[in-house]
Amino acid sequence: MLPLFAALLLHSPAAGVLPVVAPRTLNDKIAAVLPRPDEEKWRTVGWRVNLMAARDEAQHARKPVFLWIMVGNPQGCT
Repeated sequence: MLPLFAALLLHSPAAGVLPVVAPRTLNDKIAAVLPRPDEEKWRTVGWRVNLMAARDEAQHARKPVFLWIMVGNPQGCT
């Protein structure tokens, strides 16, 4: 436990970690939990729900198909 605590103390903000600033207003709190524009790049992906149409489109564009498969309840309540 002590080495972990020492590593946390010695970690510098210059290493790419942003300092934690306590929000002062409700708008600051809301802004702290909302995604930044650079975190929403997944929305620019041309998602398709029809696998065969996506396959045909990818074949014509000579691009791969990314297939997302999930088993179980989408809310994680299995």
